[in-house]
Amino acid sequence: MRNDAEASADSAASSTSLMSLRILEVLAERGEECGITSLAEAIGVPKARVHRHLGALRQRGYVTQNPSTSRYRIGWRLFLLGQRLVKQFDVVGLARPVMEELRDEVGQTIVITTFTDKEVVVLDLVRGRSPLEILLHPGTQFQFHSVAQGKVALAFGAPERLDALLEQALVACTPHTIVDPERLRYEIQLVRQRGWAEAPEEVFLGVNALAAPLFQEDGSLFGAVAVVGSIHYLPARADPATVEAVKNAASRISQMLGAHR
Repeated sequence: MRNDAEASADSAASSTSLMSLRILEVLAERGEECGITSLAEAIGVPKARVHRHLGALRQRGYVTQNPSTSRYRIGWRLFLLGQRLVKQFDVVGLARPVMEELRDEVGQTIVITTFTDKEVVVLDLVRGRSPLEILLHPGTQFQFHSVAQGKVALAFGAPERLDALLEQALVACTPHTIVDPERLRYEIQLVRQRGWAEAPEEVFLGVNALAAPLFQEDGSLFGAVAVVGSIHYLPARADPATVEAVKNAASRISQMLGAHR
């Protein structure tokens, strides 16, 4: 059995790692050299602590220091890591032509998402041609139960994800968000049966989305592609033609990922 000292050590190590990651995030976001004072203010910690982390990161090549200004910027090792991650997520580049074709077909915003253990994350989008623009951007995060893409993750991802979600209180984003556990379980079963999901006005009033799953070569779920637009253009009773268009786009992108289903 683990003792309190071991648990405390793990917590400290986790905190240290997260601090280093936060420093790297700030440097990447700013895209320019930053001094210790500026970084400390941005993160909200003492300068001495930031200095210690920067020293360790510089030794490993994750940051570099300008000897003339003593300021820091992203280093070569993080650049190489970024290149590897870009290759891993090249699905965005592969999927974009299909997303553009789907946008031209339905006229609405097209979004491609992946997911973490706790939420859906927007990777890329193609703006629609309708007068009403849906304000999304890469990196936007949503709760699983409130968006169509999240329902896809619950239906086709690991079964324990739904079980874990239902163990906690479901937060209502709008009066239409599904917060009843049994109703959500039924909804996910329906998504699994028909192969697509919808979420009329469940995350934003006046907005709906239709989403279909994206699978990888090993059959695991990568994420979802979705049509997002005004409830006027995407009514709660989904147009079969739009559903088929989304499913067809999802199938094509899945094939690019090596999926056989």
